[in-house]
Amino acid sequence: MRGGTQKAWLLLTILLSTPLVGCLGTDDGDENENPITLNIHYDATAGMIEQRIQNGATLSTTGVELTFDFARVTSKAGTMKAFTYDPGDDDDGSNSVTVNANEQADITYTYQTHGLFTAVLTAVDESDNVRSMELQIRIDKETIWTQPNTDEPTQMPVSTMPDCECPAPEKISLESTITNPSDLFQAQVTVSWHLVNPEGVAEATHTEQIGNGQEASWSHSEYNIAKGDWSLDVTIDSGNDSIDVNHRVLVLYAEEESQPNPFDAPVSNEQETSLSQKEN
Repeated sequence: MRGGTQKAWLLLTILLSTPLVGCLGTDDGDENENPITLNIHYDATAGMIEQRIQNGATLSTTGVELTFDFARVTSKAGTMKAFTYDPGDDDDGSNSVTVNANEQADITYTYQTHGLFTAVLTAVDESDNVRSMELQIRIDKETIWTQPNTDEPTQMPVSTMPDCECPAPEKISLESTITNPSDLFQAQVTVSWHLVNPEGVAEATHTEQIGNGQEASWSHSEYNIAKGDWSLDVTIDSGNDSIDVNHRVLVLYAEEESQPNPFDAPVSNEQETSLSQKEN
């Protein structure tokens, strides 16, 4: 009798629990049945801003232009209504670009600041179904700084503060050349470079003696970068001659950007899995 009662209770428990299993699985099922297929193509997910400064004045700044092609995004629930690209380079999403899917299928955005950004690509169909995916975008920066014929070299600012809630740059890489111009009245000069952190502490220094009509160079890579305002300083330690200063400074981030997805590239199983995992 006791054995029959236990079996009855066990059967009742199973029957009661069965509907609950179906309820718990509904959300996952709805997510997996999202009618939108995000087939978005992009040739690049990284680039470098190029800036040229002479005597403290900015001559040119070239941003990084990236394009995202939504033309092959489809939905089982109807035609597409809108596409959006949020570049991730602001705090409030105000830089997001949205286009009418009936008018255009590609979005081009130009990054003007460096950082390792989390961009969000979103598609909406006519039934207001929404599907998004994330991409990591790496934007480095190169600055060419020149100051000819000076006996008081100006401090070159080097900002390592990205315009996002993201990691600091991986390193600062610099190549600098100082020339002591050839002149009958020029003499030897001694110069020093100083890479100074945001706390005002010189993290790296280098000193050279430069003869009349000669030049000297310094190359250096600095790691463990703190966010803030760094600077590259040059001092004339001895000699009163004018010098020509030419810096090339790179602010570089870890190469953690998403892989490009060009239109003509074959899609491997690994890429399909990666894209699927990034979709929300």
